[in-house]
Amino acid sequence: MPATERNQFIRAQRTSRPSRERGIAIITALLVVALAATLAASVVWRELVAIRDVENQRLSVETMWVERAAVQWARATLRAQSSVSNVAYVGQAWSTPVADAQLADFLPRDALAVNGELANAYISGQVEDAQAKFNLADLVSRPGPSQPWQIDPSGLMAYRQLLVELSLNPGLAELTASYMLHSLTQPDGDGSWPMQLVSVEDLIRVPGYDAQAIRALSSVATILPDYTFVNANTASEPVLAAAIPTVSAEQAQVLTERRSTAYFVSTADIAVLLTPLITSASLPAGAIVGVNSGYFIVHCRIHSARINTRIDTLIARYGIGDFTSTSVVWVHRLAT
Repeated sequence: MPATERNQFIRAQRTSRPSRERGIAIITALLVVALAATLAASVVWRELVAIRDVENQRLSVETMWVERAAVQWARATLRAQSSVSNVAYVGQAWSTPVADAQLADFLPRDALAVNGELANAYISGQVEDAQAKFNLADLVSRPGPSQPWQIDPSGLMAYRQLLVELSLNPGLAELTASYMLHSLTQPDGDGSWPMQLVSVEDLIRVPGYDAQAIRALSSVATILPDYTFVNANTASEPVLAAAIPTVSAEQAQVLTERRSTAYFVSTADIAVLLTPLITSASLPAGAIVGVNSGYFIVHCRIHSARINTRIDTLIARYGIGDFTSTSVVWVHRLAT
């Protein structure tokens, strides 16, 4: 290579080297800036997620307290009703449903700004008489606290009749009673001890039940902690026909029509209405019907753009008059 060309090549190499170094520096700077922006965005995103998580936790706690307030209101209403009447019927204050009332109407004005999402939520609910349904716990009883459990003849007869009213196999009554009795006694020598039934859905564990039978029973049967009577003022016709021996579906309809105009004050009112089928002022032997209730279910739902919760709460009511008290037996949170 001639000297002139070699000198030109060397000058060109010297000239292009700073340009390449500046290009590398620019690319490096861009990479650093991009990395810093990514890290900053990640930090901001984590902060936003943490803030939203705290907001959700606060909203969940606030919603829980609103649910508790609704249950407390129901308990107070049931105590107040018991202090003035020993009869439970639809039309009393406890049976009035609440349909989508905005929570802002119940919150203090200074709390609205702090609880904005909760203030925009709506609450709805209703108190249901749990003794409007046949209580499967009536299938077993015991004469005293220290006495052994035994199958209750009245409860067994009533449940068998209820199954007939629903066009189900009446033989399920004996199977269910035996299962419940076995679950309440000591295990056999082989150690088997069936789980106790706590809801109608648990009947699937009893041989002979299927999903169709449980769906049919869910509207007319329940399981309560104690032996109870069916409330004639709130029970449906199939339940009344099962709870009062010798009463047909047509006569049960007469009872429901009568209570729509005037509720039953005592079981004597029922006996008089069934005359001449019943020739005395008392119901036939084996009747498991009354006019008052000691168990109620509070259905509550709270919903908004970010809230959608449903709970059922079983409330027990004890005593009469000014000595009435209530307690929460269980709380079931339902899927929404």
